[in-house]
Amino acid sequence: MKKLMFIALFAIALYSATLEAQEKYIQCPVSHVTVFRHGAQLTGEAVFTLQPGTYDYIAGSLSPYIDPNSIQVRGEGDFMITGVTHRNNYLENPSESAEVKELREKIDALQLRIEDEEMAMEVLLEKERFLKANYDVVTEKSTITPEQLRSLIDLYGSNMESVKGAIHKKLRILREYREEKEKLEKQLAGTVDRSKMPTGEIVVSISGSKPATGKLDISYVVMNAGWQPAYDIRVDDISDPAVIIYKANVWQNSGIEWKDVKISLSNAAPMTAGSLPLLNPWFIDFYPPVMMRGLQGKAAGVNVSSKRESEPMALEEVVMVADASAPMPVTVSESNISFSFDVNIPKTIATGGKPETVELQRLTVPATYSYATTPKITPAAYLVGYVTGWDQYNLLPGESNIYFSNTFTGKGYINTAELTDTLTVSLGADNSITVKRDRRKDFTSQKLIGTNRVETLSFLISVRNNKSREVTLKLRDQLPLPQNSDITVEAVELSGGNRNIASGEVTWDLTIAPRETKEIIFTYSVRYPKNRKVILE
Repeated sequence: MKKLMFIALFAIALYSATLEAQEKYIQCPVSHVTVFRHGAQLTGEAVFTLQPGTYDYIAGSLSPYIDPNSIQVRGEGDFMITGVTHRNNYLENPSESAEVKELREKIDALQLRIEDEEMAMEVLLEKERFLKANYDVVTEKSTITPEQLRSLIDLYGSNMESVKGAIHKKLRILREYREEKEKLEKQLAGTVDRSKMPTGEIVVSISGSKPATGKLDISYVVMNAGWQPAYDIRVDDISDPAVIIYKANVWQNSGIEWKDVKISLSNAAPMTAGSLPLLNPWFIDFYPPVMMRGLQGKAAGVNVSSKRESEPMALEEVVMVADASAPMPVTVSESNISFSFDVNIPKTIATGGKPETVELQRLTVPATYSYATTPKITPAAYLVGYVTGWDQYNLLPGESNIYFSNTFTGKGYINTAELTDTLTVSLGADNSITVKRDRRKDFTSQKLIGTNRVETLSFLISVRNNKSREVTLKLRDQLPLPQNSDITVEAVELSGGNRNIASGEVTWDLTIAPRETKEIIFTYSVRYPKNRKVILE
């Protein structure tokens, strides 16, 4: 019986050793990354030599955040792929990153400084104890003369003051060193925690009947990555076209470094369902006004819903040459449902979530310019650019930095989601145009007419063009909109302004010659019951 048990255990051990020998690790570094607005697809290539039999080839040191449903493996060679699985390796001991090593070196250097300062501090404390002991011994002697005591006190005071000052400085230095070391240790703890994360592994089972050289193309999706569009809008002069510098802020926290990889930035959403959602029948009925026992929250009823799994998105790419003014080799790949920017120069993007800026295109676009002002809110004239044909540039909604005449004028937002043919861009305030909105006191009044109070408000709006050329400007103000039938608003004088009845907005389109000032009189009255109160300003 013992012999049979030994044979069985030996066979199991031999079989396990055989299985262990059948696993082979292969290197599959990331060579191409397609970054979506939310998520990224990582692609790598592994070349291996196959012997007859069935083996598990393990592509290791991958991201620990792999979406198992997104794994795709394609093989080239005389073999058959019989299975693909995913796992995380919690036993692999990754080598320390350069960041960790640098932090450890800084902490060790600070520790040496702290030890040197502590030793110097011990010397000063010993000197302080020596001075105090000698002072006590001498002052206790009865034979000491007053002159000797005075000299001793002066000597002791000067030396003790010097020692105390040196001790104070050392304490301050030690405190600074210890605080800095504590900060570095906290940073190291967080970095080491990240470096000790498990690594992802993709196991590809391969079967072959003869020796062969093969290649595996492995791709997978991680969700903790993405990119955001950003823009620099530059205008040198209102007689020139606008220059739009299209950029992408790429970030990733996949747990591995993307080192010298080709990057494509796509507007596709691979995690969105690829099929049209079903519209189920919507049943309604009279709501029974009956109190039901035990019913909490919603009334009893039937909820019909449908849930379908997401389908992978097929991307049929057609390569197109990018704008000739692109600052680096970037091509635009388009399909019927998405587009992507392919950056052909390899980039390195570290994990950790810090954005890396990639410039995609530098576009010179036709634009017209005019000024606009709303002096009721702010007495400034803003230069506004109107870009046409923007839809051909594959722009996406994003923040913009605005520069006019090589001066940063502020931040804006390009909202390409609006269904308009013209993209409006604010280029900031122009101090060469002066705007004022003053109350005309002689024409502002309150009167009681019967049971009503009538308030009349009048303003003089002046716009001066201090430039050497003619400008066009849209002036905006507003009339109040009553929400009660007892309140009546009347436009007394608009100086030719266009009134929008629905919004109450009044606009004036002005053409102002160089060094010219134009004045607008804006007067309106409000009638309401005298026993009620209306706040007009």
